[in-house]
Amino acid sequence: MQKGMIGRGVSVKGRTEEGMGMAERERNEEVPGKNGAGYVEWFREASPYIHQFRGETFVLLLDGDLLREGGMGALAHDIALLSSLGIRLVLVFGASPQIDASLEFRAVETTRVGKRRITPPEALGLLMESVGRIRFEIEAALSQGTDGTPMGGARIRVVSGNFVIGRPLGVIDGVDFLYTGTVRRIESEAIRHHLDQGDVVLLSPLAFSPTGEIFNVLSFEVASRAAVAVGASKLILLALSPEIRNERGEPLRQLVLPEARAREATSPLPLSVLYEALDQGVPRLHLLDGKKDGALLLELFTRDGIGTLVSRDPFEHIRPAVLDDLVDILGIIRPLEAGGILVRRPRERLEMELSHFTVTCRDRTVIGCVSLTPYPASSMAEMACLAILPEYQGAGRGEQLLAWCRAESKRLGLKKIFVLTTQSSRWFMERGFVPASPEILPPDRKMLYDPDRKSQVLVSEVGP
Repeated sequence: MQKGMIGRGVSVKGRTEEGMGMAERERNEEVPGKNGAGYVEWFREASPYIHQFRGETFVLLLDGDLLREGGMGALAHDIALLSSLGIRLVLVFGASPQIDASLEFRAVETTRVGKRRITPPEALGLLMESVGRIRFEIEAALSQGTDGTPMGGARIRVVSGNFVIGRPLGVIDGVDFLYTGTVRRIESEAIRHHLDQGDVVLLSPLAFSPTGEIFNVLSFEVASRAAVAVGASKLILLALSPEIRNERGEPLRQLVLPEARAREATSPLPLSVLYEALDQGVPRLHLLDGKKDGALLLELFTRDGIGTLVSRDPFEHIRPAVLDDLVDILGIIRPLEAGGILVRRPRERLEMELSHFTVTCRDRTVIGCVSLTPYPASSMAEMACLAILPEYQGAGRGEQLLAWCRAESKRLGLKKIFVLTTQSSRWFMERGFVPASPEILPPDRKMLYDPDRKSQVLVSEVGP
């Protein structure tokens, strides 16, 4: 998403250098006021996501604990907004705590094995009653349309039915799960037909067999299988604090799938079932705290998001620059040039030197760049234009680009890297660079050295 409150058109302030702009400032986490310039910047930043998501299919899994806490109220407004933006929505809901309450009230006991409930015949009716009640509550919430409310004029059509075909889970390790089942298939063509008509499709944790039986299935399995079947670009879990956290209890913002699986045991939720959707082609899984007001919008329409993003491929990565990156690179380095921190490079020169540039991308957005120009005859390379967007500084991204330059220089068989800097020599010296005379520059580069600018030359060994 995503993500971040500030767009690329911001000025760069603070200590920077010809080699890079590394201003330190805190990122404003507040949601912008609707009458302020922050709102305009936020809306402009959201625009690419609005265009990108139109016509795509999202599967939203609403956990039963969230619905028990009244989480459908404000969430209905945000779901209505997504639908109005042309996003095709499949909603899946859980009902475990509501079923527990109904069974307890009627003094019907059930047992669990792992994360699955054994469903005896006497519990099936109460289970259907609980699921039906939640279904009607969701449909009612999405039917709001009073003028002057966020859902004014929304007119959302919600469609539910026998879209999930199931079979009995059977006997596992000597345990008969009775009317607990598993998903056999999703009626994807029927779901797509309704999505094409602009309907929101609602799926419950019930599956139906060709023989007319009803089975209790995991809502997580329904969501995972549905996301694969309809070709969803996103699978989104809205629950009570489902984010993956580090050892200090802090939520992790993005993980690739192997990293998420390594932390799987720390979550009480059956996230492994959702990971199966990523294995089968769904690009991204978002884990959001549904109790946070606007979490769905902040995750989807800001670059940094608010939950945990699990993706098959790295969300942020370093790659060679391409022609389409030229405008983004200019947007990063122009403020530095205007402040006299970088030597101004005409667009034509940048285009000619684009093959020397490498960029850091975050969710398809270029947030940093560096240029590495080799001088093979001197066994040296020049690193220049190392710059990171202000809102992404202070997180080690400059060091990552420097490490890339070292590795690339080593691959090319070069021995040293040099930079010319006017303001941030200390940053480089703390990372192994030492002052040197301009006389050490390769002959071709020495001819271009401007003594009036008084740039300091720093050099570093590439390393073993």
